[in-house]
Amino acid sequence: MSYRTVSKWRSGNVGFGCSHATQGYGLGVAIACGDASEVGVLARLSMEPRPPSRVGKHLKQVTYYAVLVGIYLFFVLLCTVSVDKQSMIITHQVNTSLAIALMPIFLPCLLYLGLVRTKSILQQKQCHVRNLEAVSTLGLSTVICTDMSGTMTMQQLRVSEIFVDADLLRVESLNQAEMGPRFIELIRSSVLCNDAIFCPGSIRVPREKKTIYGSDYDRALLKFSLPFIPNINELRSDHEKVANMSYSSIDRVHVTVHKIRNENDRPRHILLMKGYADVVLRHCTTYSVGDEELLLDEPLKQTIGDLANRLMEAGRHVRAFAYKEILSEVERRRFSQVNVGRDRTPGRYRDFLAVNTFALRFLGLIAAYDPPRPNIANAVSKCRSAGIKLVLVTHAKAVFARALAMSVGIIAPPSESDDSSTKRHQASAAVVSMDEFVEQEMHHQRWKVEQLLLAHADLVFARVSVEQHIVIVEACQRLGAVVTVMGFSVLDTPALRRAHVAVAQDACTLTSEASADIRLQERTFSKLMAAVEVSRLMFENTKKAIAYCLATNTTLFLVHLAFFLLKIPIRIFVMQVFIIAVFVNLLPGLSLLYESAEEKLMKQKPKIIDDFLLNRRMFFVSCILVGVIEAAAVFVMYFLFMARNGFQPRTLVGLNFKWYDESVTDITDSYGQEWSPESRQRLDCQVSTLSLMTLAAMQCTNLMLTRTGRANLLSHGFSNVYVNLAIVYLIFLCVLLPHVDSPHCLRLIGGVELVFFWWYIWPLVTLLAFLETARRYLLRRFPGSWLELETFY
Repeated sequence: MSYRTVSKWRSGNVGFGCSHATQGYGLGVAIACGDASEVGVLARLSMEPRPPSRVGKHLKQVTYYAVLVGIYLFFVLLCTVSVDKQSMIITHQVNTSLAIALMPIFLPCLLYLGLVRTKSILQQKQCHVRNLEAVSTLGLSTVICTDMSGTMTMQQLRVSEIFVDADLLRVESLNQAEMGPRFIELIRSSVLCNDAIFCPGSIRVPREKKTIYGSDYDRALLKFSLPFIPNINELRSDHEKVANMSYSSIDRVHVTVHKIRNENDRPRHILLMKGYADVVLRHCTTYSVGDEELLLDEPLKQTIGDLANRLMEAGRHVRAFAYKEILSEVERRRFSQVNVGRDRTPGRYRDFLAVNTFALRFLGLIAAYDPPRPNIANAVSKCRSAGIKLVLVTHAKAVFARALAMSVGIIAPPSESDDSSTKRHQASAAVVSMDEFVEQEMHHQRWKVEQLLLAHADLVFARVSVEQHIVIVEACQRLGAVVTVMGFSVLDTPALRRAHVAVAQDACTLTSEASADIRLQERTFSKLMAAVEVSRLMFENTKKAIAYCLATNTTLFLVHLAFFLLKIPIRIFVMQVFIIAVFVNLLPGLSLLYESAEEKLMKQKPKIIDDFLLNRRMFFVSCILVGVIEAAAVFVMYFLFMARNGFQPRTLVGLNFKWYDESVTDITDSYGQEWSPESRQRLDCQVSTLSLMTLAAMQCTNLMLTRTGRANLLSHGFSNVYVNLAIVYLIFLCVLLPHVDSPHCLRLIGGVELVFFWWYIWPLVTLLAFLETARRYLLRRFPGSWLELETFY
């Protein structure tokens, strides 16, 4: 004989290890302990390592970049080493300038300040950031895995329909004067079999405005009963609750026993039951319609069950109510004895579970509706336009999940047909009940989940267990997605630990909050989409700032090559390199972090392939397109100024070391005039200052153009005050530099050099502005072209 193992999820009599029996007694058989129990599974899954964050990848990339620069500089040092002492000093100075220029000393500051600014913005949007690294990863999310109830709905249940006296009543059309005794009996039962209570501190507050503690459904019942029951507290005191079996996911019913007194002041007990319709109907044998009590046979049960299913398909929370008067003397005695505890205080009534809970009288159904949040449709639409897949996870039934998904706009109603992008997404969405897969092996479940993710734009998973929740998250990650998980309960903790970004919701458990990177102060999906938009904006602005700072590296690198390969005495001193790195690059680059979003920020797909701050397209634009133009401007200004002072370009070749040798006094220019070491040093300081001013002017133009990556600068606007101040600051720096008297690198004499600078710099600035504006125009004119693939970073 072979026995088939019954899944614990399909069994109706399985308890869990951290639950306690609060009434009665019971016997059980341990089917799992330790790591194999549900608590053990939660603990084991919660201890799994987190996936690498986006900032961690960035730091690793910067480390690789620094190592490559170090190796390159080592070989440059070997190739440029000289035996001559004077030449060796100059070589070390030139190599030191290049090393400082190539090291991205601005990157940690830009990245950290960008994250801190994003954290402050999210704090204003009621999003508390617990992990700065997750701020950057959030904007890259391609899949958002979240629950539905509370996140996309208001979590404020309202009674919408009542089934009583064989009639389905709409709450909007109720007439209180025409309500019969069966309706009042149902309302009274919903108040008595209810754990919700009014806040004790609201003494003189009107009943309609009092705060109610309890579950969402119980609070909805209590609020609905206020117009029909004058004094709820008096009703509950007259019906003393002597036993209570609270609702549990195993039994799916809530049972209470109340002691009342009849006309002769003799006590009697009544039993009330509330729960799912299919469970309550199994305990009922009669049904009262008006003054007549009918036999609740199978066809009638089927009819009532179908009505409950239709209400659930409409997105209603449906509960059935039943009643029984305890007539047996044996059963009444079970509630006439009080179990006294060790502290001599009365305890709970014992032997409650031994009461016969069958042969009840069916009272009716009460359906409650959880309306969607007002702006949830816009948030879902924004999520889809941003290229993010929605994966909704819920423990509710599939029919209820489908109705809820329709109400928030994830799934289209069957009657609608449209060719729009939103309707196509809704048509390709699907609802999957995961309890159909619980008996399969875990690798089979993973394969089916992956196929479902590939086949549908959006998915709703119903009846999901803890392990299946993790399977869904890991399946998305194996398909290459960056997953953001929203959760609030203990059961969501393992999935939060596995996600790239863990988002905890308001009023979450301590374990969920400890595992979360971001905590939403308001439990709504719209807040998460607002955080995604802020994260994307931070990443785009950080890339703009880095692209701006990288543009000067080409000039410094070509100056280094010209010094050693062409042997031209052109140098940018160490002090000038620091001025460029800090005062020309870093400080103005910080202003780009405050730039507003371009118009299509949330209409672009996440850039998973370029998941790095320093990508090849950024290097191509900054170092090749912009950097070469800036380097050309520096070389043009250098050769023009040297020619103005008598040195034609051909006479400069071969003077790299002789120019700085103080013992050489016979260097002549193109007109035969000899230059002493002092006059050469003065000329070198002047031309170095002009080179620095040229870089500052070109970077001022680059700063203005870098405000946008694709959009038209005029249509984008100039609302960023910090960039405007940075542009004025760079212009002021160009005017200030000639007046800085430093004998080593900065010195201009008179205003002739300033006139020369302003006369020759504007054509080069115009050339840079024209070429970059033309590139952005072509990006807008031909989306998806080769130019966009190679230059849009």
